Amino acid sequence: MKGCFALIAACMMLTSCGNYFKNDYIDNSPTSGKLKVYCEEGLSDQIESQIYSFEREYDMAKVEMIVRSDAEAVQALYADSCKAIVISRELTQAEKDQFKSKDIEPRFTNVAYSGIAVITNVKTNLSKLSTGQLRELLTRPFVCMDSIDANCKIKVVFENNRSSVVFYLRDSVITGKSFSENCSSLKSSIEVINRIANTPNAVGFIDFACISDIDDSLYKANKGKIKFIPIGRGDSAFFAPNQSSFKTGEYPLTRKVYVYHQASEFSLAKGFESFVAGPKGQTIFLKQGLLPSKQQERMIQVKTEPQ
Repeated sequence: MKGCFALIAACMMLTSCGNYFKNDYIDNSPTSGKLKVYCEEGLSDQIESQIYSFEREYDMAKVEMIVRSDAEAVQALYADSCKAIVISRELTQAEKDQFKSKDIEPRFTNVAYSGIAVITNVKTNLSKLSTGQLRELLTRPFVCMDSIDANCKIKVVFENNRSSVVFYLRDSVITGKSFSENCSSLKSSIEVINRIANTPNAVGFIDFACISDIDDSLYKANKGKIKFIPIGRGDSAFFAPNQSSFKTGEYPLTRKVYVYHQASEFSLAKGFESFVAGPKGQTIFLKQGLLPSKQQERMIQVKTEPQ
């Protein structure tokens, strides 16, 4: 009899401790549990807003954002350090092969459009660049367009040299060539913006998402100090980065924003991805200056009969 009571007591203890041993990072649902999301720096403000709205909608969900470079985010997903990442590029073939070696094929959704913003100080006499001039700026000394000082060379600054911005410029703009000696990298997008705001005759490359929200304090603090340089594919039409030029494809440095995840369809990672790609998440992107990948249709009925 004593053995029977001991067995019952042990079962009750295990049952009562069930919630204690539960791992909310694994045992979760699309609207509850815990989730780590790795996000590249340029998109951090945008994704922070998405997380805030998602958690307000689903109060049993807790999402932690970890800001890293896009390459580090991909490696975190591969190492199973997180279940979802937000980056501004597709996986490279080498990265796909790496996942394939573990029989993993991460699923992804295009959730928005952003771009590489080319910024300069308002005092810099540089009003536009063709893609040809952009390549020249990145690969050889580039003289200021100021007839008074023909010896003035444009300095170029990026955020950290492992960022997706640098990856894009190296891969898609200068196609594998080396950056010129006038190019250097800083530690963050904020440092690039501050350097440009205080340094005439310098050009910075950042993710447009960093400064797309006109209501954000960073935008307001630098309004009147920096300007966007319109970019053109030829010599006649030049476009600044904005929702309109992303929509038409006229801005040459447009990029897609992706949410990658490797989790079941009934998981918090999938729930968060669905929220970001859904109506509320898309509206957040729209309000913060990016182009949502999906826009709600507006039904307009025209009555032709006389009243």
